[in-house]
Amino acid sequence: MSDVPKESPRAILFQFVFFPLGIVAVAVGIFFLFGKLASDEQTVPDYLNEVRSGGRHERWQAAYQLSQLINAGQAKKYPHLVDDVEAAYRDAKGDDPRIRRYLSMVLGNLGDRRATPLLVEALGDPDPETRIYAALALGRLRDPAAVPPLLKSFSTDERDIRKADAYALGEIGDARAVPALETALNDEIADVRYNAAIALARFGDTHAIGVVREMLDRSRLDRVAAMRPDQKEEIVLAAIPALLKIAPEEVPALLGPLAEKDPSLQVRAAAKQALAERAAATR
Repeated sequence: MSDVPKESPRAILFQFVFFPLGIVAVAVGIFFLFGKLASDEQTVPDYLNEVRSGGRHERWQAAYQLSQLINAGQAKKYPHLVDDVEAAYRDAKGDDPRIRRYLSMVLGNLGDRRATPLLVEALGDPDPETRIYAALALGRLRDPAAVPPLLKSFSTDERDIRKADAYALGEIGDARAVPALETALNDEIADVRYNAAIALARFGDTHAIGVVREMLDRSRLDRVAAMRPDQKEEIVLAAIPALLKIAPEEVPALLGPLAEKDPSLQVRAAAKQALAERAAATR
């Protein structure tokens, strides 16, 4: 028996994009396989067949494993995979919602914008976690057609959905999202503010600077309840290139202390690199 690990879509991060805090715990959690899945032996068609016709537990497990194979670049071997996954997604309506969540990941990983309409439809799914996965997948596709429905979704009271929507809008990089992202800089939920700030930094929008400073303030992060050390590190690492992008003149003052004293080796290295880039740009 093997475990399905915590699935962190951090692998889909791009520069100036911060993965929404809490989505891993809220949207995925830790799942255990009830049976042996020989992922080193089964193929994409094998898992698709299990998604379609497997038992109660096998179907969502197969969807998860399929998402892992697609991450490994297996989709190139199967030119009709988008159509097949979409069909399986639609057939799973009313079944275990984990099937649709993981198939959303598959569609995002495939990077084929033909999946945009289906994922946009999923933004209205009654299962909030499925909506989160759909938003993250739309961020992967970077299809401007998804911006209006994402903006509509962004007005929800569901905090984790707002986090995912801000992430997706930042990934797509369409200027129509800027006003909503600027408004989100004042969101009561820190994660939403952070995602909005990193998204705006991609546009070079200096309205984000206040929140970027907040993200670089270790003492402030330490006051956020239930935030793990790795989450704090991720926030700071996301904010460093954002600062370099929108307020390079503040790099020495804000990143100098991090380069010298931050407890994270990665943060110290990133801060030193940013300081070096800033110094080179001012010569």
